[in-house]
Amino acid sequence: MTATDTLDQLARLAGIEDGWWDFYGQWRVVPESTKRVFLRAMGFAIDSEAELAASLTEFDQRPWRRLLDPVTVVEQGGDWWATLTIPAAADKDMLAWTVTTEDGALHSGQVQVDSQTWIEERWLDGALIKRWRLVLPATLPQGYHRLEIRTKAGEAQAQLVVTPARAFVPKAVQGAGAWGIATQIYALRDPTDWGVGNYGSLARLAAGAARLGAATIGVNPLHALFPTQPDKFSPYAPSSRRFLNVGYLDVEAIPEFATCRAAKRLYASPGFQANLDRLRAYPMVEYADVAHLQGPILAELYAWFRAEHLAAGDARAEDFRAFLAKGGDKARLFCTFEALAEHFSRAGTPYWRHWPEQFQHPDNPAVAQFAAEHADKVEFYGWLQFVADEQLAAAHRAGLDAGAGIGLYRDLGVGIAGDGADAWMEQDRLALGVSVGAPPDPLALKGQDWGLAPFNPITLREAAYEPFIAVMRANMTHAGALRLDHAMALQRLYWVPPGVDADQGAYVRYPVDDLFRLVALESVRNNCLIIGEDLGTVPEGFRERMDRMALFAYRVMVFEKTGPDRFKAPEEFQDQALSIFATHDLPSLRGWWNGIDIDSRERLDLYPRSGMAEQERLARATDRAALVAALAGQGLLDHGFPVDGDLSDEQVLALADAAHLYLARAKSRLMMVQLEDVLGLNLQMNLPGTVNQHPNWRRRFSGEIQTVLDDFRLVRMSEALRQARPQCNETP
Repeated sequence: MTATDTLDQLARLAGIEDGWWDFYGQWRVVPESTKRVFLRAMGFAIDSEAELAASLTEFDQRPWRRLLDPVTVVEQGGDWWATLTIPAAADKDMLAWTVTTEDGALHSGQVQVDSQTWIEERWLDGALIKRWRLVLPATLPQGYHRLEIRTKAGEAQAQLVVTPARAFVPKAVQGAGAWGIATQIYALRDPTDWGVGNYGSLARLAAGAARLGAATIGVNPLHALFPTQPDKFSPYAPSSRRFLNVGYLDVEAIPEFATCRAAKRLYASPGFQANLDRLRAYPMVEYADVAHLQGPILAELYAWFRAEHLAAGDARAEDFRAFLAKGGDKARLFCTFEALAEHFSRAGTPYWRHWPEQFQHPDNPAVAQFAAEHADKVEFYGWLQFVADEQLAAAHRAGLDAGAGIGLYRDLGVGIAGDGADAWMEQDRLALGVSVGAPPDPLALKGQDWGLAPFNPITLREAAYEPFIAVMRANMTHAGALRLDHAMALQRLYWVPPGVDADQGAYVRYPVDDLFRLVALESVRNNCLIIGEDLGTVPEGFRERMDRMALFAYRVMVFEKTGPDRFKAPEEFQDQALSIFATHDLPSLRGWWNGIDIDSRERLDLYPRSGMAEQERLARATDRAALVAALAGQGLLDHGFPVDGDLSDEQVLALADAAHLYLARAKSRLMMVQLEDVLGLNLQMNLPGTVNQHPNWRRRFSGEIQTVLDDFRLVRMSEALRQARPQCNETP
């Protein structure tokens, strides 16, 4: 076998696909150089032919050298099993087994090895090794259990996860279905914000929208960002997906604010008030200025919390301690990372790989020593998470209490920034040195490199999927629905090597059966509807799997067409799906009509070939005519509605009303309305393929929340949707 053959074989075993079909219908072969980068990122030693051969041999034989795999994920109600690997000479041996369930119950028994189902066999080190499907006579509840076996050949234990066959689906999206409002939390305005929307703003919007008949409020990811680097504000490039963004704190609603004299003096000072007025008036979020304003006040509030509550050991202190205890070691490490990041940022080295070596890994004793020496600072970051959790819980409850059938609809980003807390904490389970992206598609014709660190599928399974489970669980907290950004990550991810164009990447496979089942389990345990954003290049069979396991699809009207000049009729939409006119990665309805996305891509040279902008403008003209025809065909718009040129405010209102009523008639059991579409705004919240060239994640609405809720356009739309989709209320 040549070195190239060995490399290819190892790459296939590791899940690296040989090639992919691009948007233009061309088969793209993955070069050897890319495979080498990916294999190194997965932890394989391949620098010499000897290392490469040894890595292939070790990885190929690994499953055959242990009695049990580290984890087995099975559906409840079927024949549950684990894969037993044992020498053929032990075929007649008795095997003793014990399952300890999550709640501590014990199930045990004995079976003879050769009474099980034989799978395969191979010779290894001169001995015949057999693999058996171990089927044990016990009925187990859903959950995370421990399996232990004992044979003459040895002992082993592994995690056994029992999952439901389908994810949770609330009553609100059954029957006539429901509707909700989608927004970006930073864009919200109200009298108490400090230049950015906050969790209090979200609570007020959730309650007001519920009273209008909305079942849910959908928001951008609430993942923890970078307190010491406020210029890194993309919600889709977070420091951690396990913890919350404290930049969205409603500072004035923190209980300590009502009694902390030092904070109140600082807040009342003329300079502070002048800066506050300035930030509130800006049309966009100035994240650095917001952080500069919040920082001193939060420090005073924490000091007051320590003096008034922790010192007294009162009920609030007990709640705080319980919150930290529930977070466990990962919460402690996250807060330690935040303290380290603050410490080293003062020295100009915010990136953890540039810290002194003894702090670059969380298991190093120097990290624990630092945490002990800076306990107050570590605790401060724990307190920030405690307050953020309180406020997010209040926002979710505000919607439910006002009659929402779902409550908050959160968004889970597809990855993490490589210089953040999760990358530091989970570095042994990530593929650092590569990034996640997307091949060329209609949203980004040159492809996309998102700069995000992916899970390493090899070490993820060795860790019994703990990092994946924790992320899912964290983002279903205080939510009735969760959107999985780029849901295809459950099956495969497009990785991009460093220093190359985004169209030079390749797909890497993930354990799709296990990941889908784990999502279903956490969905049921948290009473959380799952929506999979299945746009772009979708693997064959993926959508069918989503449908079978009750994950709702994500249907964007501008893409729902049966031909170049025909939009799907309402009855042709998918039933088990969320439908929406556009997304945060697309222009608003008015912006789409005006082609502002095409203008922006042309101005920023985002087209890979000349003439493509003009081709898109011609296609958009066809789309406008097709949209008018579809809406008019339903009696929602006049057949003479203009299909060219700028629209008046009245025409935009008529178009928005018609488009949303069209979606209300669609079979999809959940539909969302974007605030910018109802208000007729001409903007795009995020332009894929850009970072600083476009004001991504910064635009704010001009009106305050109550003004928006009272706006005749939203009131009228809500009444029409309430009649078309009378939600079935169900408060978890």
